[in-house]
Amino acid sequence: MSNVSTHLTSAIDVARRAGTRPLRAVAYLRVSTEEQMKGYGVARQDTKTTRHIARKGWEHVGTYKDEGVPGSLEASERGHLKQLMADAQKDPRPFDIVVVPDGRAIGRKGRAFWRWVWALEDIGVFVAVVADDYDNTTAEGRKKMRRDADYAETEWETIRDRTQGGLQEKAELVEAAHMGGRPPFGYRIEGKGTTGSRLAVDENESALIRYVHDLVVGEGLNFFQVATRLNSERKFNRSGNPWTYVNLRDRILSSAVLDGQMTFRGKHAKTDEDGNPIWGESITIKVPRILTKEESANLKRKSVSRVMSSRRDCATYPLSGRVVSLCRRTYTGISRASTKSGTREYRCSGGNSNRAAGTEPCGCSYVNAEALEKHVWQEVVKVIGDGRKLEELAAEWIGLSEGDKAANIERIAELDKQIEDLNEAITAVTLATARKTRSADAIAAATAPLDEELQQLQGLRDEAALWLAEMEDAERRNQELRDLAKMARHSFLNMDPSQQADILDLLEVKVTFTGPVPKELKTGTPCPVRAWYESAGSEVPASDLSDADWAVVAPLLHKRPGNAIRRSVNAIFHKARTGMSWSEIIAELEVTKTTADHFRRWSKDGTWKLVNEALTHTGRVPVWCPELLPPMTIEGRVDPRMMLSAAEPSRTGYR
Repeated sequence: MSNVSTHLTSAIDVARRAGTRPLRAVAYLRVSTEEQMKGYGVARQDTKTTRHIARKGWEHVGTYKDEGVPGSLEASERGHLKQLMADAQKDPRPFDIVVVPDGRAIGRKGRAFWRWVWALEDIGVFVAVVADDYDNTTAEGRKKMRRDADYAETEWETIRDRTQGGLQEKAELVEAAHMGGRPPFGYRIEGKGTTGSRLAVDENESALIRYVHDLVVGEGLNFFQVATRLNSERKFNRSGNPWTYVNLRDRILSSAVLDGQMTFRGKHAKTDEDGNPIWGESITIKVPRILTKEESANLKRKSVSRVMSSRRDCATYPLSGRVVSLCRRTYTGISRASTKSGTREYRCSGGNSNRAAGTEPCGCSYVNAEALEKHVWQEVVKVIGDGRKLEELAAEWIGLSEGDKAANIERIAELDKQIEDLNEAITAVTLATARKTRSADAIAAATAPLDEELQQLQGLRDEAALWLAEMEDAERRNQELRDLAKMARHSFLNMDPSQQADILDLLEVKVTFTGPVPKELKTGTPCPVRAWYESAGSEVPASDLSDADWAVVAPLLHKRPGNAIRRSVNAIFHKARTGMSWSEIIAELEVTKTTADHFRRWSKDGTWKLVNEALTHTGRVPVWCPELLPPMTIEGRVDPRMMLSAAEPSRTGYR
């Protein structure tokens, strides 16, 4: 691009000369990670934009910087540009113009380039480019901006194709090629930073792998026991942290360690609509073996034999991985057979094999699955059933398509007019050239600049039309949100756990405990006294027995009941009213542990039912009902997949 500065008379210049105050300008600076590695930082851009603003006589009121951010990302995906767009919507508006060092700072793809420029333009904020000194308030300035957009996208596509092609070639030709990222455990990068970088065996890590092999195959230890042994010997992982069962298992059982190979562009490779890899076929990269084939086979066999083969007691846990504990780990569902009561429960991962081996469990309590799922689902249905709250949840993705619909319709009409005029100009040039010569090459050469500009305008028109379609799509989805709210009030309450799990996934629900789990839920065993009263549908005497009441029930309990039996009866009533544990009852009311034995016997043989029936004349209170769940926050957002009917394909590929 030319570095010659050509002054363009623009609306910004006119406003500056006519206004009573200088225009307020902010700078937007962006460099990608690749540019940072080459030494191009925002400092140089900052100097250029600051000088340009001063030379124009504008007031420099702020700077927004996105460092290490690709130009292919849209405004909503760039942190500081997103903030710039939000600030531009404020009233009063804090700035009049956005200054960028060159077109590449705006974006490297048409969508990423034009969307935020148009959004600012629609509210009266313009964009000025330091390189070539132009802005988008004039036809000539917009023309130069189109050229910059085309140049940036072409450059981006060239870089992308060259990079992907180079990676494919490297994977095919370089032995044990390193394709980026951290090397697998047991390996190091040889020739790091060069095009021929490759994986070589790391002596220290490979020695630890062979040691683990000996412990598992030779001594018969499982991975949790091995992790404990390694941590006690201070043989930590690559990051210097203690091993966990999961971390150790994944590192030792990697395909590189077991099979001596890795797959480049495997199951996670980007594919086209037909499922074919976009950038090249999958390639198996051979790496030096750490274990022999026989050693690998033995390690696999020993590891697999220790995996639980039966999952008969598995249950659906829709909130697994969605509940954050006080220790900041997540809760997961556990099998019924793992609990004392055989109930469905959630357990904090800080207390199981995910913790560092040899460390103490976190102490977070088990949580009753039924109570937690019921509460969270009721809250989810309540939000989905409220159209206003549902729109708030959906604001993030609806906001991606926000804009001035009327202004965009006018923009499309203006572009259509420009395209029509340009087509007429191309026709006129073609006819004029044809009168002079019948050479097809001469005619093509004469119309080439106009053809290029026409292609730019058509691309711009297509982008504007796509944005308009997304605005209209957002309006339709708003209506679907309201329809979803109506449906939620009627059908969501009856969904089974597996169906709930799908909805929770679409809503990206996250539950965070902000307080401890109530004491009764720590064991998962309900209070037997409360359970009896709930089963009987009966309330509890409001106070201790009077002498008259005792005279009525005493004959039902014992041939010669004394004060000890009377204290036991009052203690049981007190437990039913307060929910205290037996140990707390014994300590506070000075009764013995036989009180619990009395209740078990009386409730089993029907005596306790007779006692309560004999006291129907006394004052009654409801049985104690515990707080079953800890205090918590429930967060989520609406995924666009919820807004599409099963028969309607989405532009994003979801259904």
